[in-house]
Amino acid sequence: MTTNTKTVAFVNLKGGVGKTTSAIEPFETPAENITGPGKDGRKRPKWLPPLIAAVCAVLLFAVGIIGWNAYSGAKLAEAKEACAAAADAVRSNANEYNALLNGDAADAAAVKAEQVKDSKTVESLGRELKAMAPEYEGCVAEDAQGLDAATVKLTEQADWYETHEKSLSKAVRAVTESKAAKRLETAKTNLTAKLDEASKLLADSDGKVADNATRDALSNAIDAANGLKDGNDPAKID
Repeated sequence: MTTNTKTVAFVNLKGGVGKTTSAIEPFETPAENITGPGKDGRKRPKWLPPLIAAVCAVLLFAVGIIGWNAYSGAKLAEAKEACAAAADAVRSNANEYNALLNGDAADAAAVKAEQVKDSKTVESLGRELKAMAPEYEGCVAEDAQGLDAATVKLTEQADWYETHEKSLSKAVRAVTESKAAKRLETAKTNLTAKLDEASKLLADSDGKVADNATRDALSNAIDAANGLKDGNDPAKID
C-alpha cells in the first residue's frame, strides 16, 4: 500500500476560511503488481522474483564458464605433460636402437654367409636391417585432444624402437656367435689335419733323421696340439 497527499479547506471558528493544510490519505497499489507476502510478511512486486532468477542464472553461467576454463586448462596441462613424457621415451629408445644399428649391427652386416656356421643368421639380420623406423612428429598439437592422439602415436613409436632394438640385438648376436662357431670349427678342422700330417711324419721319420731331437720336438708339438683340439679358443688352436 502507498500514501497520497490531499489538500483540504476548513472553516475558522471566528467566521473565516482558514488556511489549507495537507492530509495524508492511503491508496491501493494495483493488485496485478503485487505478489504474495514474503517471509517478513511484506508483499513483493511481481517483477522481483523473475529479476532474481535472471541474476542467479547469469551468475551460474559465469561460474560454469570459469569452471569449464579451469577444467580445460588442467586437461591441457595434463595432456602436454603426458605427450612430453612419451616424446622422451621415443627419443631414448631411438637413441639405443640407432647406436646398435650404427655399431655392432653394422659390423655384423659385413659378415658373409660363408663366414658363419649357419647362413640363416645372416638372412635374419638382413631382414632386421630392412625394417623402416617410424617418423618422429613430436607434440605439435595445440589442444588436449590432439595432444592425446600424439601421445598414443608416440607411445607406439617408443614400443617399436624397444621391440626392434631387442630383435636386432638378437640377430646381431646370432651372426656373431655363428661366425665364432664357424671359426672354431675351421680351426679344429685345420688342427686335425695338421695332427694327422705330423703324426704320419713322426712315424715315417723313425731312424731316418740325423738328429733325433727334431723328432722329439715334433712329438712334443703333437702332444700340445692334442691338448688344444677340444678347446674353444680358435686363436690358440690356430
